[in-house]
Amino acid sequence: MTTESLLRRLEAAQPTIARRDMYYRGDQGLRFMADKVDPKMVGFTSNLARVAVTAVAERIRVEDVTASVDGRDVSEMARTLVRDSDLPMTLQSTIVDMLAVGSAYLIVWADEFGRPVVTGESAEQVAVERHPVTRAVTAAVKRWEVTDANGVVVEEHVVKYLPGEVVHLTRDAHGGKLTYRSSTPNPLGVVPVVPLVNLERIHDDVGTSVVDDLAPLLDALNKLVVDMLVTSEAVARPKRYATGVTLEEDLDGFAADEEGFTADGAAGDHADEDGGVQAPFRDADDMWISEEAEAKFGQLPGAEMSGYSTAVDLIMQQIMAVTSLPAHLVGITSSNPSTAEALRASEVALASNAGSRIRVVNRPLEWAVRLLVAIAEGVGPERVSVRLRFADPSTRSVAQDADAAVKLHAENIINDEQAAQSVSAGEEL
Repeated sequence: MTTESLLRRLEAAQPTIARRDMYYRGDQGLRFMADKVDPKMVGFTSNLARVAVTAVAERIRVEDVTASVDGRDVSEMARTLVRDSDLPMTLQSTIVDMLAVGSAYLIVWADEFGRPVVTGESAEQVAVERHPVTRAVTAAVKRWEVTDANGVVVEEHVVKYLPGEVVHLTRDAHGGKLTYRSSTPNPLGVVPVVPLVNLERIHDDVGTSVVDDLAPLLDALNKLVVDMLVTSEAVARPKRYATGVTLEEDLDGFAADEEGFTADGAAGDHADEDGGVQAPFRDADDMWISEEAEAKFGQLPGAEMSGYSTAVDLIMQQIMAVTSLPAHLVGITSSNPSTAEALRASEVALASNAGSRIRVVNRPLEWAVRLLVAIAEGVGPERVSVRLRFADPSTRSVAQDADAAVKLHAENIINDEQAAQSVSAGEEL
């Protein structure tokens, strides 16, 4: 595939990525609004998309790495490489990107000192080509733009990754042809770009996102909450009324009486901007007084707000069904689990969702660590074997781990060393 074809593939994915990213950041506008919205309300959103993504991402944690080269154990070196390359930190943000927009990438290469490094890359800048049979990555491209102090693009950079070389190309701001800048041999013999795609169906190269199903529900939720805020503002103070109050008129029209209230726009600050008649009493006055015997005062009932609560609860139930979020993570405090066992039971669906994503990212992450070890050892990745162990995505307390270890040890199912390891299994690299 040519460089231009890869760039067209990258461009084709951007509308979908941009929409998902907009909802993840909570930058979407209000929808389902029949009337003009106050500009102060336009940016109001309840960003449950971020909660849904981070709730899964934070449960995907690598606990241990085992590796070998031609059968020789290099696990300790692999753990050191993973830590020194900041892979745990990079992996966290990369998985968040994968879950939010559908895909993300890791690029494994060597720095200027020859040390293996791994970087997280956004789907906004990277695209890959796969073999139609083996699905292995056969080519990849990364594109970024250089801007000046005013944000104007002055140059475009493109790096094309191939099994035999890495080519650097540039293009000026006028959109001309790509110009060759440099080329670096690729000793790995494979493309050093590792796609992390949030797969749910076969041949889904762009990946899926929880935002796809969550977006219309968030739009409905935000609309209801904004309506509730507007209604609350309208009935924040009880509306009062007065009847039987006579307005006197002189030659110049309505004027102020001896009591001091005003009914003419030119006579005082009780009148409206158009000069029409307005209420003779301030809404915030502590006391209303009238000498008219027929004068009567009253108060209108406030708007009923419970309907909004019912509608919001209905939308929240749909959001929980789509995202697998338990009630206590979406702010429903009446359903807070009272014990560790109840907490674990309430998060079964969320833990299962995280477990399925672990199976999706396991093989690509193993391949990324294989490339790290291959660069450090100066061998081909086909000679490296790597296995990863992930933390249990379900919520478990230290007391539960310790109790399980004691019971297994008492039945001679595990020895002392295994019991100690099971209790400390929550530690990450």
